[in-house]
Amino acid sequence: MKNGHSGSRTFGPILLLNEKLMTVALTHPTRHNISKKIYFDAGNPDVLDLIRADAKYVLDVGCGGGSLASNLHERGVIVDGITISDAELDQAKPFLRSGYLYNLEKGLPQQISCKYDVVVCSHVLEHICYPDKLLADIKKVLAENGTLVVALPNIMHYKARIQLALGNFNYQEHGLWDYTHFRWYTFKTAKQLLESHGFVVNFASVPITGELPFNSLLKRVLPLSFRKKCFNILAKISKGFFGYQLLYIASKAEDISNRNSAMQAA
Repeated sequence: MKNGHSGSRTFGPILLLNEKLMTVALTHPTRHNISKKIYFDAGNPDVLDLIRADAKYVLDVGCGGGSLASNLHERGVIVDGITISDAELDQAKPFLRSGYLYNLEKGLPQQISCKYDVVVCSHVLEHICYPDKLLADIKKVLAENGTLVVALPNIMHYKARIQLALGNFNYQEHGLWDYTHFRWYTFKTAKQLLESHGFVVNFASVPITGELPFNSLLKRVLPLSFRKKCFNILAKISKGFFGYQLLYIASKAEDISNRNSAMQAA
């Protein structure tokens, strides 16, 4: 097969993420079976926009129910995916060349030996207690000049800040307060995480969409077009305050170094 990978599905062990997850499972008996938890939506358009148009091979790390893979599949992209949930993998299979049932706390499955143009971690790293091994493995499977696309929930979004100021930190099934989130990142610390693991961040931003604080009151006196314009300006000024998710494109540091050396030699 092309890219050094067979088309067969590969399945590995499912393990509880760590003792904290076990504690949550015991506290919430209906949430004990992580292997049955499914994340699926219509796809994250902000993440899709960051995937290069010329990408042929993509690894979807934490593929959920296949929402991203299904969109890429329609583009003709070859997608491999990884999840800890067998229920998610069953749902994602139609859009994957190869699917892996694996605990990302241990890094990437050893069976992965091919190279990818793009590796996607869309709302994944916040679920990983110790991301060092995972990020190191991602570097190994990125093709030369390949890119890592990362999306993270923003704990410093103004709505989250209000809840924290009120003393609220209530776990939920999905969203920012998902009970399987173990790490929370800010716009600055997420960039530092990638840089400290041998990546160069080429793009760091937030979606320029959302609502102004006190929108329920403002919409009574200000037209929608003006509110959107105000939000766009404010989000550019303070990404960490107004962005509900954090978006990054990163390259391997050695690729950037090699590229610069080649340009200087020319």
